[in-house]
Parts: sequence; C-alpha cells; structure tokens
Amino acid sequence: MDNKEILIKIAEGRATRAEIAEFTDFVSNLSEQEYNNLLLDYEEIMVNLGIDIPFEEDLLGDVHRRIQFAESEHRAEQGRVVSLRSQRWWVAASVVAVLGLAGYFLVSKFSSGDQFSEIGASTVQTQTDIAPGGNKAILTLADGTKIILDSANNGAISTQGNITVIKLGDGELSYQPETPNLKPETHNSQPTTYNTITTPRGGQYQLVLADGSKVWLNAASSLTYSTAFAGNERKVTLTGEGYFEVAHDASKPFFVSTGAMDIKVLGTHFNVNAYGDDGQLQTTLLEGSVEVSNSGNSVVIKPGQQVQVNKGGVGLKIVDHVDLGQVVAWKEGVFYFNKNNIREVMNQLARWYDVSITYEGTFSGRTFSGQMKRDLKLSQVMKILEYNNIKYQIIGKQMIISP
Repeated sequence: MDNKEILIKIAEGRATRAEIAEFTDFVSNLSEQEYNNLLLDYEEIMVNLGIDIPFEEDLLGDVHRRIQFAESEHRAEQGRVVSLRSQRWWVAASVVAVLGLAGYFLVSKFSSGDQFSEIGASTVQTQTDIAPGGNKAILTLADGTKIILDSANNGAISTQGNITVIKLGDGELSYQPETPNLKPETHNSQPTTYNTITTPRGGQYQLVLADGSKVWLNAASSLTYSTAFAGNERKVTLTGEGYFEVAHDASKPFFVSTGAMDIKVLGTHFNVNAYGDDGQLQTTLLEGSVEVSNSGNSVVIKPGQQVQVNKGGVGLKIVDHVDLGQVVAWKEGVFYFNKNNIREVMNQLARWYDVSITYEGTFSGRTFSGQMKRDLKLSQVMKILEYNNIKYQIIGKQMIISP
C-alpha cells in the first residue's frame, strides 16, 4: 500500500489501528525531502476531500494550529488533542486529529527510545473528577483587610493614599494613581504601604502595579509590593511563580526577591519560578537584561538564558538556549512538558488542580513530552498519562500514582 492510499484510508475513516500505527512509524523515519513530499501529498488529499486549509504560515503551521485548537464532536467528548514536539510526528498526528479520528496523542519518552501512544474512546473516571483551576486570588491590604478577588465586583475596591485599586475584570487587578501626573516628590511624601496578592492552589491572577509594570501569578503564589513605589527603588517579594513585564525607569530600578534569589532589572520581560519543589529555582529572561544575585554572587543574563539556583539556595548556574515557550506556557494557559519526569509533571498538575500526590513504585528513566490546554478536567489530563502506562486513582483531593 503506497503513502497516498493509506492517507486516503485514514481520511475516509477506513484505516485500522494497526495501519495507523505502521504509518506513524514510517513517518518517524523519513528524510527531510521525503517528509516534505509527504506534506505535499497531505495538502493534495485535503483539497481533494474538500477540506479547507486556511494557511496562516505554511502547511505545518496550519496543522499545528488545528491540533491545538480545532475541536470536533468527538474531541468534545474525549478531550483536546495534545500538540507534539517532534515535527515528524505532526503529519501522522494531524491526519488523524484534523478528521477527528482520535482523542489524544502524547509522546512518552523512555531511556530505551520513543514510544508513541494513541488514545481512543475509553471510559473516563468521572466519579471523582476535578475541574481545572481559574482566576482566584486574595488581596491583603495594608491594614490587614482581605478581599476575595474572584467574588468581588468590578471597579474600585480600595483607595490607599493617592492610589485606587481597581478590579478591571475577571482575573485582572490594577493600581492607578488618582492624579496621574502627580510629581514624584508628592508620591515620596506619602507613607509607604504594602499589599499582598495571593493565589491558592488552583488559582491564577494578573495585576498592573502603580508604575505600570505587569505581573502574572501562577497557582500557589504570592506577591508583596508597595502600593505607590515611593523612594528610589521598586521592590517586590515573590513566592511561587510569576511572569513580569517591568515598566522602564532608569532612575528607579526594579527588584524581585524570592529569598534564595534577588533579581535587579531596569525594564524587561522575565519569568521567575521560585517553587523549589522540582529541586531548583529559576529566573528566565525573555527581553532586556537582569542581574541575579545569591549568597554574595551575581550574574547578568541575556534573553534566552536562565539562571538556576539549587533547592538549598546555593549556587548560580546559567543555562543557554532555554525553550522560552515551555517556560511561559502556564501564562498562555498551556501545560508544556519537554522531557519532564513524572514528579515534575505531577507537581504542575497538583498545584493547578489542588490535589496532593502519593507515589507507589518507581518511575526511573521515564520522561514525558507534549502540550495540552490547562482548561481540561483532571480525568482528561490523567487519561493521557494512563495510556502511557501510568496508573492513577483519585480519592477526594488525594491522587495515587503508580507505574
């Protein structure tokens, strides 16, 4: 059977699971030229079948978009498609995914090589299903007053000195000066007050600080900051994970303190992961320049670099050519795993779905790669891992994982 014949069989829904598995193995071993030829065949078949392919960049880009975002009635029942990291898997996955012939795909990588698993229709554990996290946070004002932001009405919720705290909408908070053109010395004459925004497990939030800097907080995180940034510096304290877009002000440097790391910046975009439950803390730079300090040592990093500090808060290690998409995927509403071990995967799921994890057995040498939206229910996410030889049981807020 030639390539076009199997593509047509898959498109028409006549291909068996064995034929699809054989086809994916075939694609993984193609040369670059053979791979490109197959892409042309794919385009021709889609056109002949009357399936519109609105190319935004190229065929591969369209396949990528469809895998991540296209939905069919079948996927509405079974879950969304996981986008794969290896380009040569795109064709095999897309032929099935675009036509709605399968539910999920995930590449599960073992020390002995790559294993590709297809997930079809199967029973999902729904008795104890858990919904994904959402926009949830508690704001603690300078006087100790606590405001539950997810249930607060939009609009002004507090006034502190010259600053009005405004809930802009679901998941957004802004600190706005009542007099935007107020002179700096007037700001400096006002008492320094601090607020803290805290996201629970299963929560996330974003805010605009008084200087115009933007911060996105991941689940189980907190940020303490001045309401007006009086004085000659801007300083915040972070626990958990946050993404920062700092407003430029050369006369007033911006500092982020995590306890184990101190980050100095004038104006830039960067991500700070200070959870520490994966064995290290990380600062990753997307734009600009930052200086990271720890235990008397400091380094300056460039865009695309990451500074790592071990869990004990000792040492500064620079990593080049970091996958920035993976680092900020949480901000974009995506789980993104790239050769992550089971504990790294489950740490993210535990924070987002507010569950505790117990491990039974060993998972040595096994890593996982793939992407999936963070708006899936927990059972849908775990079904992906289950079809890659991971067993699980949910009891209330407790999850038991075994190989």
